[in-house]
Amino acid sequence: MKLRSLAMCVLFAVLPAACTAMSTFPPVAGKPISTPSVSPGPEVMAGALKEAHRLNTTAKDRAGEFIYNLPAGLPENTWNRVAFLLPDSARAMEPGDEGVYSVQQLRIGGGVAEVDVIYPDRGVYQLMTVKFAGGPLAPWTVAWAYRWMIPAEKPTANDPLQKAEMAQVQETAPAADTEPDNGK
Repeated sequence: MKLRSLAMCVLFAVLPAACTAMSTFPPVAGKPISTPSVSPGPEVMAGALKEAHRLNTTAKDRAGEFIYNLPAGLPENTWNRVAFLLPDSARAMEPGDEGVYSVQQLRIGGGVAEVDVIYPDRGVYQLMTVKFAGGPLAPWTVAWAYRWMIPAEKPTANDPLQKAEMAQVQETAPAADTEPDNGK
């Protein structure tokens, strides 16, 4: 009877971790690919951005604007969900922005998630990995964050809504240039 109880306890302890899909985004060769549009993708991306921002700013600076970026290729609904989970002072990166916190990669497997974030530090962008523990029956919480001493390139704006708006502006601009000038 004790063996059976022990087996049931082990099963219930392992089952939640086994139910979390393995995924990596952006894709990595040899790893399962999954677009992190469903939970816990947006939650851990928002949590990693908030943790990187918290660790690299003073309380006074945190009250100011918080500029974030997500990996290229994520759908608009993922951007919207992450934006909803971030503070009101957060906004998506626009071309030319400085001081950006940018998610570079997301890895989720079992009850563990890791998010690589590029963050600004004294005029140089650096890499940080934020690790989470959680699962279907437990909230995703920060386990640790590690700052790598690896310089990174400045992020490029990836917001699909901004890209669509810029494309629309570029389409209408040539039309405005070709209109006849009847006033002269």
